[in-house]
Amino acid sequence: FPNSFQKHREKSKKKIKKKREFLRKTSFQPNRFFYMVVIQKLITVNT
Repeated sequence: FPNSFQKHREKSKKKIKKKREFLRKTSFQPNRFFYMVVIQKLITVNT
């Protein structure tokens, strides 16, 4: 799981640059909430 997740992140890094430019034009408040939920789940999985 961690290895495939790592590879996925490597691919998404290029997309993130485009997303950041898009997020500057739009409100990132909902996106921030989404990341909070994802991080929360990752923490519960790791512990």
